Amino acid sequence: MNIEKRLQERSNLISKNKEMIIKAVDEISNIISDSILNGKKILFCGNGGSAAESQHMAAEYCATLNHKNFRPGIPAISLTVDTSFITAWTNDFGYLDVFSRQIEVLGNADDVLICYSTSGTSKNIVKAITTAKSMNIKAILFTGNNNNLEIEKNCDYIFHAPSSSTAFIQEMHTIMGHEICLKVENEFIKSL
Repeated sequence: MNIEKRLQERSNLISKNKEMIIKAVDEISNIISDSILNGKKILFCGNGGSAAESQHMAAEYCATLNHKNFRPGIPAISLTVDTSFITAWTNDFGYLDVFSRQIEVLGNADDVLICYSTSGTSKNIVKAITTAKSMNIKAILFTGNNNNLEIEKNCDYIFHAPSSSTAFIQEMHTIMGHEICLKVENEFIKSL
């Protein structure tokens, strides 16, 4: 398949799912805005490309998505960036609890945990969401076109990118992340 066909396929998937995407942006941004406006923070995590996405989105909230519309920072942290902790913990205890341990230490009730997992089955993400739920932290999962996930009952919202292609799922997560951040930013600025 050439690039024109792949681009058209992406465009068709977004168009076909436009209402679902808009609804998800509204609902997720409401969860985040409620938390932020009550003095809480956002925690992000993911593995591989999803780790990069969690760092990317934490930066958008801490800095600003629109540099022409300067605002105070929104508290957000990616649990994928502390290499000293990550290497110490995983060397001594393994990878399963690498995010849940940080949530236990850094998280508070009514914070928001945003997890990225294209499969929705990464064991350390499942554990992170379970830990968040036990601490009354709201959990949002960005994943792919999969159903009957073990962690569904512990999530406050799941966004299923309408594809099984890893590349498109990750691209859709970025699009969603920017739209949600922009909406949260606008709500945050209105509250000042």
